[in-house]
Amino acid sequence: MISFEFSQDQKQFAKVLRDFSTKELLPHYTARAASTEFPYDAFGKLGDLGVLGIGLPEKFGGTGEEDPVLLGLATEVLAAGDINLASAPIQVGLVGSQLLHSSDEVQERYLPTLIAGKETLAIALTEPGSGSDASALRTTATPVEGGWRLNGEKTAISWAMNAAATLVYARTPGTTRSQGVSCFLVPMDAPGVGRRQMLGMGCLPIGWGSIHLDNVFIPHSHLVGEEGRGFRSVMSHFDFSRAAIGLMCLGAARQSLDEAVAYSQQRETFGHPISTYQGVSFGIAEQATLVEAARLLCYKALWLRETDQPHTSLASMSKWWPPQVARQAIEVAMRIHGNLGYAAEFPHQARYRDVMAYLVAADGSAEIQKRIIAGDIYTRGTVGY
Repeated sequence: MISFEFSQDQKQFAKVLRDFSTKELLPHYTARAASTEFPYDAFGKLGDLGVLGIGLPEKFGGTGEEDPVLLGLATEVLAAGDINLASAPIQVGLVGSQLLHSSDEVQERYLPTLIAGKETLAIALTEPGSGSDASALRTTATPVEGGWRLNGEKTAISWAMNAAATLVYARTPGTTRSQGVSCFLVPMDAPGVGRRQMLGMGCLPIGWGSIHLDNVFIPHSHLVGEEGRGFRSVMSHFDFSRAAIGLMCLGAARQSLDEAVAYSQQRETFGHPISTYQGVSFGIAEQATLVEAARLLCYKALWLRETDQPHTSLASMSKWWPPQVARQAIEVAMRIHGNLGYAAEFPHQARYRDVMAYLVAADGSAEIQKRIIAGDIYTRGTVGY
C-alpha cells in the first residue's frame, strides 16, 4: 500500500519550523526581499534549529544520514515565510554533501560553521559562455608544485557576495566537455579572487554575483572529490536540489494563496464577500489543484532518492514545472488582492520576483530539464514508470 503520510518526527520538525516561519520570517520577508544585505541573524537561527545540517554528519552538527524528504519538507515550510532563506537548507545540503569528499582539513574548517549558520559557501559552476551547457566551462586548473593555479570567471553565482569560500569547478588545460573537470574549495579571501555583485529582479538577499580567478593558488588539500570527476559529482547532487527547489517555490505560492483566501472572505463588493463570486473562488480552486499536483511530483522524486531508485527524470520534472505553477498561483493571488497585490508593501510582488529566478536559473533552465526528461523517455521507450 502506498502511503502519503509523513512520519511523526517529520511532522514535529515541520511544526517547529512552521511556527518559526510564521512568527520570525514572514513578518519581515518583504523588507528582507527588498535588500541586498544577507540576513545573517535569521540564517544563524536556522542553524540553531538544526535545519542546515539535514543529511550531514552528526560529528559536524548534522542530523546524520541523507534525508531528502525531510529536506524538502523543511524547505517548503520555510518558504511560506521567506523563500530566500528557504534556499539555505538546499544550498548547505549541496555544498556539504560535496565537502564530504574533501580532506579532513577542509571538512573540519568549513562544515561545522556552515551547519551552524555562521558562514556561507557558494557553488561556482556557471560561466559567461556556459550556462546550461555547464560542461563547456573554460575556467582552468593548471597543475603546479603543491597544487593548482586557477584562472577564469564564474557568473550568476548565488551567495557569491556573502560566501566565505566557494566550490569552483575548473578543467585541466587541454581537456574538453565533462572530462578533466575537478572541484576545488577556494577561500574568497585568497590572493587573486575577486567578486562583483549582479543585481537581479528578485532574490536580492542571496547575493548573486560573478567571481573572478586570477592565477589563484589552491593546495592539494582543497581538491574536492576525485580529480577530473568534479562535473559528474555535482550533477548527481542536483537530483535532490531540483526537487527541493520545486517545493520551495510551491511553499511560497501556497502562502500567497492562503492570504488570497483570507482576503477574499473579508473584501466585499456589492454587499458580498468576493469569495462568493466564481471568478475568484474558481481561480483559487484551480491553483490549489495545480499546486497540490506539483507538490506530489516533488515528494515522489525525493522519495525515489531516499529509496535509492532512479529519479533523475522526476527531479527534472520537479525543477521546470512546479516553479511555473508557483508563479501562476502567486499571480492569481496578486489579482485577487487588486491594487494591494501589486503594492510593494505587500509580499506577493516580492514572491513573484523571487520565484521567477528559478524559472530561468538555478540548477538548469526549463529547456535543459525537458531535454533530460525526453532523453530518459526515449531511452526507456515509454513515458510510464
